Amino acid sequence: MLPLRQIDFKAMRIPRCEAGCWHRSRTGFSIIEAVMVLLVVATVVGALTPSVIRQITHARINRAANVIAADFFLAQSLAGRQHQPVNVVFSPGAKTTTISDAGSGTALYTRRFGPESEFKLTTFTATPASVQVLPNGMTNASVIVSIGDASYQKQIRITRAGQIRIID
Repeated sequence: MLPLRQIDFKAMRIPRCEAGCWHRSRTGFSIIEAVMVLLVVATVVGALTPSVIRQITHARINRAANVIAADFFLAQSLAGRQHQPVNVVFSPGAKTTTISDAGSGTALYTRRFGPESEFKLTTFTATPASVQVLPNGMTNASVIVSIGDASYQKQIRITRAGQIRIID
């Protein structure tokens, strides 16, 4: 670092214009520059929004498919633990899944998949609409549950042998 005596302070002065006034260099952005930056940012955000919304929708439907598969596993577990069958009933109108005791009919668990839920599914169908899960994990019928929206669909299948699969 140079000692103060060797620094030429006269060379560091702000230059004068022809009229003799002192000019300072302008700092910051003009309004036009700021508007141009905002337009570029808005264009990029506008271009990315549809793909982000599509990814969020796919993630929501994939999560719902995993939850339905987990509910099938829960029904198998409950039937085995109670040593008696449980019913899994799908209500396409209400977009709900209900697990109930087969003997007493008591609802053990209900999950919602409609627009008021976190999944916001527009399509929810099951063929057949109910299945009985036996204590050994097998079912009385093979069930296919279809979920999704207008652009993306998933199917969850439980076979009579009790195998659960998520199908694209």
